Amino acid sequence: MASTTELVTDSVADLTKDKNQNDTKEEKTFRRMTMNERVAYVKEVITVEPLVTCYIMSSILCSQALTNLEYEKACKANLNYSDTVCDAIISGTSENYTSELVEVQTKVTELHSWLQIVQNVIPIILVLFLGSYSDRHKLRKPFLIMPFFGELGAVVGCILCVIFMREWPVEVQGFMQVVVPSFLGGPTMILMAVFAYIADVSSLEMRTLRIGIVQIVLNITTPIIQSFSGILYDQIGYIWILLIAGVFYLTGILYGLFYIKEPKQPVDVENKKNMIKDIFDPRHALETLKVVTKTSQGNQRLNIILIMIILFIFSGVTGAEGSVFFLYTNYTYGWTVVEFSYFLTINTVVHLVGNIIAVPLFTRILQWPDLIITTVAFLDKIVCNIIFIIFTTTVGLYAGTLVSIIIAISSISIRSYATKVVLEDDLGKAQSLFAIIESVAPIVTVPIYGSWIYTATITSFPQAFFILGIGLYGVAIILMMCMYFRDKKRNVVKSNEVEMENNKVNKGVAETTHI
Repeated sequence: MASTTELVTDSVADLTKDKNQNDTKEEKTFRRMTMNERVAYVKEVITVEPLVTCYIMSSILCSQALTNLEYEKACKANLNYSDTVCDAIISGTSENYTSELVEVQTKVTELHSWLQIVQNVIPIILVLFLGSYSDRHKLRKPFLIMPFFGELGAVVGCILCVIFMREWPVEVQGFMQVVVPSFLGGPTMILMAVFAYIADVSSLEMRTLRIGIVQIVLNITTPIIQSFSGILYDQIGYIWILLIAGVFYLTGILYGLFYIKEPKQPVDVENKKNMIKDIFDPRHALETLKVVTKTSQGNQRLNIILIMIILFIFSGVTGAEGSVFFLYTNYTYGWTVVEFSYFLTINTVVHLVGNIIAVPLFTRILQWPDLIITTVAFLDKIVCNIIFIIFTTTVGLYAGTLVSIIIAISSISIRSYATKVVLEDDLGKAQSLFAIIESVAPIVTVPIYGSWIYTATITSFPQAFFILGIGLYGVAIILMMCMYFRDKKRNVVKSNEVEMENNKVNKGVAETTHI
């Protein structure tokens, strides 16, 4: 069996190949290249991976510190509890302050409920227009870099929130942390730009693996940062953590400016005078939405709608569970951000191992279609949630995480399938549409999970929110099975049509030869 490295290097050989090149020309394999050729090849093949790595490293590095800051500000600024009470709650020793802990968690849950709406509305509007603009002018690079400037602004705002700990309420932190970056696209813009860029530089057959490579790079980076982010925060505090994150964001900006190249030649971008008018033309936003209504060959309208529903479920459950998971572990197990960072590290490592095994196994060896891969991953997550519900111990939590080893591949397979059901000219608009879905989903599900379910069941059945995830994933599996059999039937019809056409051609040749 070929190693994962061999599968990756073999599979990306076509990414840099000139389409006008003679296909019969023998290409050098990676092993036969000289060291200089290998370095040049790697530089050409590696594109957005370092950029995304800088973004995710910064986010992960300060995420636990910012979660802690929410607790501290809710306790000190909003509820005006004493340092003694707040320190006990933050340190996980709140046995004597149970009612105060519930109040703090309720305040944080309320913050997340409205923050998700504000956080996602602006990026949705932006990508609705910018996705169409990106497709029309073949521009990807600016939209890869824009979110980094927003995150730098967020870093400055959060540092000010630390300085004014008791003066500024937790809502100000929420505004600085997520609303400020949203004006420049935030994670929604990064998702749209990265996957549109990958689609531009990858062949149709290699997209699943190429997206998988990006996911693996992220999963390698994530546990490394998570493993020490909580400890580092304990040692150096809020401000230094935020400053280090700011350096990573700045590094991403510099890499994007000097090393990222446009995958295609930009078109009609010289006229900067009417650029704003061109970007925010409502007709172009409608063009993005029309991706769903197109019926031309290569654009599978029903499958686009169904994959949007599946993406909505996946993003909604993932975002909503993530918004209350620390609250759940803090209340149930008395965990602090340090223990939680250890758990996240192990969780990420498990999913990394799952991706490294599953991506080549499912795509190259078993050659499963994207829908089957996603179905298996969702079944895996259902079993995981059942374990979380039944076994309310630390051992049960880690056992469920171990069982969910392949759930991370679902994000790869969903995005890969989404690039295959639209026309090539609509890739940017389609990625904008899917990014919008990923943003809208948490707006709907986070308040349901937080304000409705978790807050109502925190003292009686805190793990109740896992049940909703099981039901939603079950619905998604049913939809994917319908899509799979529909695709299979359509492929059989196409195969028969091709065979009939070939028979006609062969018959005509035979008759001509006979004459």
